[in-house]
Amino acid sequence: MNRTQPDPAEHPIVQVARDLQPLIAECADETEANGRPPDHLIETFTDAGLFRLFIPAAAGGLEVPPLVTFHTVEALSEADPSSGWIVMLAAELSLVTGFIETEHLREMIGSDEPGGPRCRIAGSARPTNWGKRAEGGWIINGIATYASGIDHATQVVAAFRDEDQPADSYMSFLDPDQGTILRTWDTMGLRGTGSHDYESANVFAPDTRTMKIGSRPHARGPNWRIPDSGIASWLQNGGQALGAAQGAINEVVGQARYVASKSDSRSLAEREHFRVALGRAQARVGSARSYVREMGSIAWQSVLDGEPNLDAVAQWRLANVNAVHAATEAVELLFPAAGTNAIHRRWTLERRFRDLQVARRHNAGLDFNWDAGTRHMLGMPALTRGAAIPDRDRYQAGPTNE
Repeated sequence: MNRTQPDPAEHPIVQVARDLQPLIAECADETEANGRPPDHLIETFTDAGLFRLFIPAAAGGLEVPPLVTFHTVEALSEADPSSGWIVMLAAELSLVTGFIETEHLREMIGSDEPGGPRCRIAGSARPTNWGKRAEGGWIINGIATYASGIDHATQVVAAFRDEDQPADSYMSFLDPDQGTILRTWDTMGLRGTGSHDYESANVFAPDTRTMKIGSRPHARGPNWRIPDSGIASWLQNGGQALGAAQGAINEVVGQARYVASKSDSRSLAEREHFRVALGRAQARVGSARSYVREMGSIAWQSVLDGEPNLDAVAQWRLANVNAVHAATEAVELLFPAAGTNAIHRRWTLERRFRDLQVARRHNAGLDFNWDAGTRHMLGMPALTRGAAIPDRDRYQAGPTNE
């Protein structure tokens, strides 16, 4: 790590996340069964500031560096991938608050109320809605898809295209009761994230809570000066995946000396093929984490210095998508090596296997990220997040990807 920077893994909010791991793990079965974390866990996250990681400090947010959020989400996901995912999505969408004027943002999230903001942002950055210009704002119609954490949201992000100028896209913050939650989230993994759809029907969104995608942010912090907005918002996906995988490794290591199988009386720890798979899995997770930290440290310091290192920023994106894939591959190695133990729900290995299959379908894990991360190496024009997403279909492996 760069000596001029404090270790992001030792930031106080990361330690808060680690301290909460026993409680999160205790609630994991309930989170999975009910499709959302229990209310008391959400309130604990709120009290701890975990939903304010990227909200500007001027509005009462924590405004922590990206690698701090990466490690925070990693720690939460180590205890339960669904709980980590909800905080991850809230952090990603919280970056949008930097485009709202501070006065209006403070009012929207209750910055001046006793105890400060207790906001919980959910929604979607995909422009799947349509907006019609109206006096003082927009009339929005459509559906925000995959709105993780929508059940406990205090503000909902709805992204939309201008009906009259379809090339122009915007994001607005809505009150949850302005629309309708569509109970669409029924998946193989990340079942506890409550990633339902949110429908808007002739909903009014004022200009004071709306930003045009590609506009200049009002926040002046370094989080809004990273040249690649995709890595700024999606870095936490790598942390979520690595945390989910590390949690699986930790569990298997803890059980390996004590469990066997019906076809082999030796414990898992006594089997060479298991130890080889475990070593390969841990190496994948550890090396992927190190790549994110190395390139993130270089890129972040260059942003702080006011001279962004575009090569490091590009590799930071590569490191992030690699983390998502490496984490998934690590658990795919562990699953067969654990034998029939892996299929039982008394272990979370099977849940984490399912969770990571779904996590890899997020935009942060799709193949266009490899393209976007290598274009600078080849001297080609960069793909920003906004430019990359409309073209992502050419890189998708199949219709199951988001």
